[in-house]
Amino acid sequence: MATVQAKMATFFLRKLKSRAFKLMENHTVFRAEKEKIFSRVPCPKSVKVKYFSIDGLESARFLPKKSKYAHKIVLYLHGGGYTCGSIKSHAGLIGKIALETGIPHLAINYRLAPEHTYPAALDDALKAYLWLLEKEHFNPNDIILMGDSAGGGLVLATLLKIKAMGLSNPLTAVTISPWTDLTVSGDSALSNPEKDPILDVAKAREWAQWYAGDTSLKDPFVSPLFGDLADLPPILMQVGTDEILLSDAVRFATFAAMSDSDVTLMIEEDMSHVWHFFWQYIPEAKTAIQNIADFLDKQITQKEEINDWQMMRTETSSSLGRKTATVAKLSYEAFKLGRNVLRNKTSD
Repeated sequence: MATVQAKMATFFLRKLKSRAFKLMENHTVFRAEKEKIFSRVPCPKSVKVKYFSIDGLESARFLPKKSKYAHKIVLYLHGGGYTCGSIKSHAGLIGKIALETGIPHLAINYRLAPEHTYPAALDDALKAYLWLLEKEHFNPNDIILMGDSAGGGLVLATLLKIKAMGLSNPLTAVTISPWTDLTVSGDSALSNPEKDPILDVAKAREWAQWYAGDTSLKDPFVSPLFGDLADLPPILMQVGTDEILLSDAVRFATFAAMSDSDVTLMIEEDMSHVWHFFWQYIPEAKTAIQNIADFLDKQITQKEEINDWQMMRTETSSSLGRKTATVAKLSYEAFKLGRNVLRNKTSD
């Protein structure tokens, strides 16, 4: 059951939704008003924000004062239905996640519809990923993709594009209330759309068409739900039961699991779309962000332990000659029990 704070937040969101409908008649005004409201969520003071440009693509680094994983980077793609939202509107959320995970974040202002249709946003996301690889010289295993709402869908589309181009996968990905199906045909959107205090089915379909342009809404790079979901990196998906995009996350997680991809799906009871925004006010938002931090801790630790184990195996194999076969048979589980045990075995 939702906390009192969460119930109050939902009440006020419903009030804002009715006002938003009036503003939506003029999308320029709606964009400006939404940016004004969401930018009121402050970025934590212990996180520095530095704006810069990636070959004309407006970007920003979010640098927590205490970086647990300073050698990692999160590429964050903001939400907003592909038609609004920005680094500024999401600075409070991005900064909080950067602070709690201890990982520097890179956010970009990808091009928005209807002025810029598909594949503009995807091209910008891929541009940022390639910049991290080629200009900043990050190893793919040091990059994490993350996004909310449309940005979450864009994260998944970027993963499909990375695979299609034969590039190396990032370490992992995190999506918050992801929009994976721009046909808006999930059961949660069709059966009880009034339950969502933020999103509207008709408006979502309009924005989907603005973004897709002449491209089919079922194109997997537009709606990643319809793509080949095999060979993806580990993915965390968080979604609330009170949003029309619940089915988007559930179906994607199911299809990805059927394709042997590793997906962790967290469904939060009575939560609305991207409830993480309200981390200042509701306990459920703080818990969700902590769950992201815990997931990334696990992914980073597992990967670095495996790399360390492989390095030790290589070093000991080169110096032991005939004992190489014995070293190769030592399991990763043995390494986890203690490096000293492993070293004692290889030195006999």
